[in-house]
Amino acid sequence: MNTVTQSKSKSKSIVEVLEYCKAENLPARVVGKWVWIKFENKPSAEIRAGLKSMGFRWSRRREQWAHNCGHSTKPALSYKPWDKYQTISIDEGLAVAV
Repeated sequence: MNTVTQSKSKSKSIVEVLEYCKAENLPARVVGKWVWIKFENKPSAEIRAGLKSMGFRWSRRREQWAHNCGHSTKPALSYKPWDKYQTISIDEGLAVAV
C-alpha cells in the first residue's frame, strides 16, 4: 500500500506569479522569497478566484494575499516580514527574476 501523498498542484515559480500579477495589474511586491499583495478594499470575487487559482493564500494575520513560490517555511516570528527582508516592487522583481 502506497502511503506517500503527492501535491495536487505544482507550485508556481516566482516568474509565473509576477507575470500574472503584472498582467492583472495587481499591487504585488516581493519580500524575501514570497510575493505579497495588499488591496485597499476587498477585491472582487473574480480577482480572489484568480489569486486562489495561482496559489495565493489569504493571510488573516497580515491582512494580505501571500504566495510562497514553492519555498515552504515555518511562520515568521516577525509580524511584518518586509521589515526583515528586502522588498522589491513588481516592476523591479520581473527585471531581477528574468
